[in-house]
Amino acid sequence: MQQIEASIVALLSMVSLLIGALLGLYAKPSHKVNAIVMAFGVGALIQALSLELAFEGAERLLHKAHLSPLNSWLWVAGGFFLGGLIYNFGNAFVEKKGGAFRHKSTAKKFVVDEKKQYSERLIKLLSQNEIINSLPPEEMEEFIEHLHEKKYSSTETIFNKGDKGESLYIIEEGEVTIQNPTENKIIATLKKGSIFGEMAIVAGEPRNATATVKSNTILLQMSKINFDNMLNKSHQLKSSVEKLISERLISNIKSAVSTDSQKEWESLALTHITTISNFDKRALIVQHAKKAAPFAIFFGALLDGIPESIVIGAGFKSFSSLPISFIVAVFLANLPEAMSSAITMKEANFSNKKILGLWVFLVFAGAIAAYFGNALLSDASPIVITTAEAIAGGGILAMISSVMMPEAFEHGGSSVGIATIAGFLCAFFFSIM
Repeated sequence: MQQIEASIVALLSMVSLLIGALLGLYAKPSHKVNAIVMAFGVGALIQALSLELAFEGAERLLHKAHLSPLNSWLWVAGGFFLGGLIYNFGNAFVEKKGGAFRHKSTAKKFVVDEKKQYSERLIKLLSQNEIINSLPPEEMEEFIEHLHEKKYSSTETIFNKGDKGESLYIIEEGEVTIQNPTENKIIATLKKGSIFGEMAIVAGEPRNATATVKSNTILLQMSKINFDNMLNKSHQLKSSVEKLISERLISNIKSAVSTDSQKEWESLALTHITTISNFDKRALIVQHAKKAAPFAIFFGALLDGIPESIVIGAGFKSFSSLPISFIVAVFLANLPEAMSSAITMKEANFSNKKILGLWVFLVFAGAIAAYFGNALLSDASPIVITTAEAIAGGGILAMISSVMMPEAFEHGGSSVGIATIAGFLCAFFFSIM
């Protein structure tokens, strides 16, 4: 009976997840409002972790296990650190599998990291080309924004002799043959890092050769309009292209710069690609969310919510001795967290049915966790129950600091400080009443 009652309490505290998801999907509160509510919940949780878990856990070890103050502190501290490590490793794993899309802050971090890795790889590739290498490093971000990936199958034709020049191409992966169809003669075989097709778009003349894919190939394509804009902005790029035309180069272009200057250019170019401000964040989130595994998102949500339920279950004795401040803190913190997550998942093109289904499952999973937490820990020794609660507390604190606090500050600014204090004091009020 006690386990069922513990499950009911956990269910009531976690039902705010479902309420928050519904508000996020249908009420659509502003980011500012959500940030302030989230900060309030953060303050309440911090107070509950400090008093309900850390302090009361140490008191339990002092008076029931008869440990010294130092040893009591070490048990609690060790549990918190272990819980934080478990959360960090688990969170890193689910984010790699696509679980980052359960939170706005982690989703943004994921796409920023993806963009940075892609840019690093692209700049390393482009630095091998003397034409692109002539661009000032600070202009590389704009150049990369104008490139679009296009995949070609083996023997597929990219353009024919006589076609209008509308794009230039850079080989990201694979090989391309340039040939004269009239003489049935291969003029050149271009490999990774080579640029071609630029002569026609600069000179405004038809293509003077046919380009065919030799093997499965990925090309980076830039339109004539965007390339012309880059030429008008960069004197160095324009000079390099004019030199290319004057020499009538059409074969594979090898880098003529030294390794040292190439590496220096790479480093400088990367320093100018530090933000995602010029990119459509929502489009990137949608693009990467297609790869996200629903199981990873669900497992990540469990990682966020289950520790709270375990604590509720482990500490439950009866309805008359409920840890009110902790339960209120969990309820308040879950509301904006689910609200924000639902909005992010909606932006990533998840259906309302999937989003609500996730939170319904999580609410019931929390109730089950509380049931087993009570069954396994309510009669355990003081050291065991304190350590278990401390581990759960460390996981909660790691989640607060890595997910809720950054997101609250990003959208709420300095006003979240007052909201956090208010949440702390509200939970403190319930703990002493």
